[in-house]
Amino acid sequence: MKNLLFIVSILSFTASYAQKKESKVQEVTFKVDGVCGDCEKRIEASALRVKGVKVADWDKKTKDLKVVYNTKKADLDKIQHAVSGDGHDTPTAKADSTTYAKLPNCCRYRDGANCSD
Repeated sequence: MKNLLFIVSILSFTASYAQKKESKVQEVTFKVDGVCGDCEKRIEASALRVKGVKVADWDKKTKDLKVVYNTKKADLDKIQHAVSGDGHDTPTAKADSTTYAKLPNCCRYRDGANCSD
């Protein structure tokens, strides 16, 4: 009986430890407005500057930014605000007009910019 109780305790501890460790890393995808390779570099760099972000990959065609981050160090809102802070609109954070105006002409997605790169 003691052995059975001991085994159950060990299994419970192992399962809960694995869940805690697993829940630290999260992968999310959200839309980010942009048009070209320069936008891609800027968007990815913005996301990667947030402490805890491990991967940032923006797809120019779909406008999707895939982010992998540590939930104990970063959150989705902070990541989206970092990206909008460099001039690119996200679902929850719109870039302010002053920052947007500083983007190169080919990156001004609100104005219909369409780059060939």
